[in-house]
Amino acid sequence: MKSSAVIKGLFSLTLIVIIILHAGCKKDNDSLPLSEIPTIASVTPEEGTINTELTITGTNFKAGAVVYIGGKASTDVETLSGSVIYAKVPSGITANTLLSVEVENPGGGKAVLNNVFKAIEPELSFINSATKPSGNAGSTVIIEGRAFGDIQGQGEILFSDGAEGTIAATIADAEDWTDEFIVTTVPGGAKDGPVVVKTEIGISGEIPFRVTDAATFSPSTITWTETSELPHGVSGHQALSIAVENMNKVINQYVFVSGGIDGDGQASDQVLSGLINANGTISSWSNTTSLPEPRSFHSSVAATPFNSKVDGSGYVYLLGGKDSYGDVISDVTIGVLNDDGTLQAWETARALPQAVHSGGAVIFRSTIYVAGGATADNEPVSKVYKAKIMEDGQLEEWETLPELPYGVAHHGFVAFGGYLYSVGGETGIVLPDAGEGNSGTKQIFYSKINLRNGDIDDWTLNPAELGKERSKHSTLVLGGSLFVSSGLYSGLTGNTGGSSENAYASIKPDGTIDSFGGATGSNTLFGTGGSNLFNQSGISYIDSEGVAHVMIIGGAKVGSPGTMLDKVFYY
Repeated sequence: MKSSAVIKGLFSLTLIVIIILHAGCKKDNDSLPLSEIPTIASVTPEEGTINTELTITGTNFKAGAVVYIGGKASTDVETLSGSVIYAKVPSGITANTLLSVEVENPGGGKAVLNNVFKAIEPELSFINSATKPSGNAGSTVIIEGRAFGDIQGQGEILFSDGAEGTIAATIADAEDWTDEFIVTTVPGGAKDGPVVVKTEIGISGEIPFRVTDAATFSPSTITWTETSELPHGVSGHQALSIAVENMNKVINQYVFVSGGIDGDGQASDQVLSGLINANGTISSWSNTTSLPEPRSFHSSVAATPFNSKVDGSGYVYLLGGKDSYGDVISDVTIGVLNDDGTLQAWETARALPQAVHSGGAVIFRSTIYVAGGATADNEPVSKVYKAKIMEDGQLEEWETLPELPYGVAHHGFVAFGGYLYSVGGETGIVLPDAGEGNSGTKQIFYSKINLRNGDIDDWTLNPAELGKERSKHSTLVLGGSLFVSSGLYSGLTGNTGGSSENAYASIKPDGTIDSFGGATGSNTLFGTGGSNLFNQSGISYIDSEGVAHVMIIGGAKVGSPGTMLDKVFYY
């Protein structure tokens, strides 16, 4: 009975307070016509921090209106119209408590919406769209979450210094800090350890970050070493390096090789898996779940918690290519990763908008980008698409992006630091397994990715070109460099080492590629394996010691395109 009486008393007191507040507002508004009295319909977001921008909707807002949040006046208010006001949350408000928002017009008239906003500690969800991110010192880092504030203010991104201390990352531009999105770089001196976001309200939870060593590409340091051979020779295949965390929280690196053709030109349904050892080698190859049907000249990417917002261990995607009948397909097939490095049964995903083979695909911030490729008539296309990856691995609708300047196939297609790059390739009709090219280009095009919505700019011609026209090659990014290996280019023969086998160039902060240098002599694949390659597959990866590597897998022999190689080399 006593509790009931107390509740009734509190209810009565609350009712009296509401009546008094209403009477106060009514008194302020009594002398004004209805057209001058503001109202508040909504306030978003409901949670944030100091400098979070609130969107206030309602009616009869006047230029010069003052906004109070939790009784504190906002110092940054923009009256967009009579129905929308933007106001940033001021310092000094009470944290973790529901606050009221009040709008007061300069000529009189007030409106209050009670208990509509709470200032909370920042919530860190992803770094580079992953929960297990990594990167070199100086590499771009994208922080996602909420309650960061729309102005940096006192906010910081803190990396570990390896000694229980922290190092603050630099925020280059004001637009790089928003309430749900921050762009920065890995600071020099940062070590493996937690990353947190700090604001005036508090500190976020941690995400572990691995600082990787940069691999140096130069003629004096590239030394190819042969590792375990494939069970059989193959070309027109795809290879992926994938990090998988097992049930004991141990992260292992695997290489997956899918499809391709044999010496008779027959497509394969085989998928091979190889565990990368601590020193970067592969001890042996094993079969994992076969493809639903043979496939060759496709493209592939992998989405895992290390690069995407996906559940489980991750997913492997095979896109387009040619089937067992030689028909060009638009199919997208998903392989579900187990935590032991094997694959579950393959599933079907949303198909590409166009059937293509020998195209390019990359994954960047939980989005797959596809560019170029060739039709059933081997005609290169210029189309570019993207599709966001959902947490269950399925794809949202494919969206059309600005096209490449011209159709291209058998090209390199990579992403780095918020840019996409199309490197070389064939611009005319060429058979996918032909050992000669007649329309190769040495041009490189790049496009900046809008880090907030995933769209891209129009493509720009890079000032520096490849040394020679090149196609059916490997294009890799590692250690801040663009590395191009093997493929078809002018002057190449089947039994003489090509002077342009390996080429590399630094990627500049503005996204452009510097001039290319080359690696010659004994530091070539030809010198190590005795063959020039095309239609091989290449990967870059980090071993368990944090050292960066590249690996070249299989391919066809220049001068004898029906000879498929089983060699695997790494650096």
